[in-house]
Amino acid sequence: MYCPNCGKKNDIDALFCENCGARLIIPASSAQPTPASAVSSAAQSTSSTAASEAPSASTSISAAPTAPELSTRSAQHAQPRSTSKLSWVILIVVLAVALGGGYYWLGYQRQSNSTATTTAKSSLRTATSEKAESSSSSKASASTATQTALWSTTKSSELASFMSSWQDTMNQSYEGTYDGQSVTIGELNLPSDIKNNQYQDKITVNGDTVKLKWTTAADTDAKYQVVAAATDPNASSGVITYLYVFHNGSPDVLVSQDSATATTFNFTSSQNTDLQDGFAKIANAD
Repeated sequence: MYCPNCGKKNDIDALFCENCGARLIIPASSAQPTPASAVSSAAQSTSSTAASEAPSASTSISAAPTAPELSTRSAQHAQPRSTSKLSWVILIVVLAVALGGGYYWLGYQRQSNSTATTTAKSSLRTATSEKAESSSSSKASASTATQTALWSTTKSSELASFMSSWQDTMNQSYEGTYDGQSVTIGELNLPSDIKNNQYQDKITVNGDTVKLKWTTAADTDAKYQVVAAATDPNASSGVITYLYVFHNGSPDVLVSQDSATATTFNFTSSQNTDLQDGFAKIANAD
């Protein structure tokens, strides 16, 4: 009989091929029935032999990747690209947030610095202005308080000597505060009325009401500083009364010839040059 596997002729009663060892199928007419287990074993042997003789086909089939495997590999190759792209997006977002935050912080700092600078400048200007005003006020007060004295007790004594000589040339006799006497003409009492601010309705200068200040040093900023007064109650033509003043810092002798019964005494600058020169010489002396 012939081997169904390799075609080798074998003895009719042989069970296996003497060439390839495959199980021989005994013809039904001459062979006894073969148990099912033997047939199964023969089939398995045949399959094993066939499998061993065709390794290349199995290997090729095994090596050929299936569609799921291709999809998995494609996904594995595609995954790094997707991850890389996501990383770049995250990096860009982080950089954008960082730059935006930095820009906002820088703007806030500039605004804060600008506000602080403006506030500091404003405070400095206010402090400087207040300091300047305070300094100006202090200087003004100091100027008022420390103004150079234009009159003194020595000059008052010199005025007394001058008037004693001058009245003789005028054939007049004067009573003056420079001699320590009070001067009274009707309702006017000097120097008390001026010292006590009770002269406003009694004295005018050039027809105007003015502010007078009685002083023994003439060191104030008053417009009219009165340092002495004198009167001749026995004058033939009314009562002659003199006020020795510093008008805006300049020496001047004011005169009134109103009668003792007058309620208001109007003073004007004396036209007697000897009297004006004598007082000015004493007042301007060092």
